[in-house]
Amino acid sequence: MISRKPCLRLALVLCNSLLVACSSNTLQLKPQPIASNLYNDQKALIHDMAENPPDAASNIKRADGFYQQGNMNDALYYYVKSLELDDKNKEVLERIGQIHVKKGNYDLAEAAYNLALRLDKNNAQALEGLGIIQLNTGKQTEANQSLRAAVAIDASLWQANNGLGLIADKQGDYVSASQYYEAALKTKPNMPMLLNNLGYSKYLSGNYLGAIQLFDSASKVDAKYESSWLNLGLVYARQGNDTAALEAFMHVLDEADAYNNLGYIDMMNDKTNAANEYFQKAISLSPSYHILANENLKRLRSMEKLL
Repeated sequence: MISRKPCLRLALVLCNSLLVACSSNTLQLKPQPIASNLYNDQKALIHDMAENPPDAASNIKRADGFYQQGNMNDALYYYVKSLELDDKNKEVLERIGQIHVKKGNYDLAEAAYNLALRLDKNNAQALEGLGIIQLNTGKQTEANQSLRAAVAIDASLWQANNGLGLIADKQGDYVSASQYYEAALKTKPNMPMLLNNLGYSKYLSGNYLGAIQLFDSASKVDAKYESSWLNLGLVYARQGNDTAALEAFMHVLDEADAYNNLGYIDMMNDKTNAANEYFQKAISLSPSYHILANENLKRLRSMEKLL
């Protein structure tokens, strides 16, 4: 899942060589290359010495159990073992892709999704998964194509719509971005991340009131959702309401961090006197820890010399 934080905390998700064995010239997908291409855990030899279920369905059932327990390594092993017995199961390939995304193995996840798409080029879930990987790895053009293809098949895919919203925001197309986030919210009503992303898009377009309403809604759904509080503070500070901004920041930051964030925004708004006051306050609250506030204060003083 992709969310957005403000750039404040002075912080805001190939496979050609893997798929050689599965080229169109191959009459039948060979089970061992698929297994070796999609499994990278070092426990393989230990598992191979254990008794494995004799059919694909039994391996999938065992894998599902491990997946529900949160044991991704064992789940992955048995999903891959099932492919040795039935290499045409696109749902298993989708699940393998999802596991590899969770593990941060984007190249293997991409391989799994591409194999699923070889079986069914209109597999919306595989297109969505592939697009999210492409977006997380900086392949924005490819991500846009994959995610658009996914929602053309299934308009209810909220992650695809969210990803397209992020892309539209980067392109400055805030109208389209809002439409994509709203489409995602139809599937996942009141999801804090989606409310936050729609709010940030409103902020980027200059609609501060709309942004505040959405960040406030996200915070009410989940009072511990950090991004909405940070973004709410950002908008209040941009409006010049430092009191409300500080209050929002302090829902999720310690006092020193909150003052540093506020100082940074005021520095960017050319409110140098206020920024200096807030940086000094952050340093006084945590002089040994708050190196960042000291660095920001030095930057502010350098800027003042240029005025």
